[in-house]
Amino acid sequence: DYDVSSCDATSLQVLSEPGRRAETKSYVYCMRGGAPGREVVLYEYNDRLHKQFVQAWYEGFKGYLHVDGDNFFELIGALEGVNLVNCNAHARRKFEPIAKSTKGQGLAKELLRFYKSLYKVERTAKEQNLIPTERYGLRLKESEPLLQDLKRWLDKNLTLVLPQSPLGKAIQYCLNRWEGLMMYLKDGRLEIDNNLTEQRIKPFVIARKNFLFCASVEGAHALCMHFSFVETAKKHGLDPFHYYNYILKNIPLCKCLEDYEKLLPWNLSREQCLKDT
Repeated sequence: DYDVSSCDATSLQVLSEPGRRAETKSYVYCMRGGAPGREVVLYEYNDRLHKQFVQAWYEGFKGYLHVDGDNFFELIGALEGVNLVNCNAHARRKFEPIAKSTKGQGLAKELLRFYKSLYKVERTAKEQNLIPTERYGLRLKESEPLLQDLKRWLDKNLTLVLPQSPLGKAIQYCLNRWEGLMMYLKDGRLEIDNNLTEQRIKPFVIARKNFLFCASVEGAHALCMHFSFVETAKKHGLDPFHYYNYILKNIPLCKCLEDYEKLLPWNLSREQCLKDT
């Protein structure tokens, strides 16, 4: 029901997927959302038709959706009432390897200076603990003029580089997603990038380096369920081990929806979970 969400995906190999080779990669999506104090981190497995999967998962959603530039999000972004907030960190990363390989000054280094200034504004807002309305005002004053200058820079330099060169592709990437890259200026609750969701994907990626794959589709769904419990518990300051102990002891006592809702992480304290362990 909350009007700000975010989504990111990472690959997952499942050995026994019906009608697919064991080497074929599927994906796990991480979705973040929920009003302040009731935030949820959810993981969902999907093996194909990713555009349709995202559209179906967010059916009925209205508001801002943080995403990267992947085409998985094309269908949901085309729906009325859905505003894609594209990730400026992804746009910036397109230029980093070009800048590193360039001696002296160059166009890629010029662009990185724009982003250095934009992220300085975000750092100021964080250091001053600005509330969303204050952050919105700061961005209009400081970030919007920088982005207007950046847009003029992109338009100008697109004509000076080869379209299929790394620099040409990086500039075109930004121009193709310009509306989404500017979207974070619309609301002080929004982020300049999708890094917070990438941070929630990282524990899954690290774990995947150890377990490597899932043997079955059922295992992939179970994996996503457990990651959802663990990461949402961590989000609300709970120790996942003690939270699991608490809910496993109390789920058999639940008789109605309200009883289950009492077990949601934001309805429990660390002390409650420790006391019942």
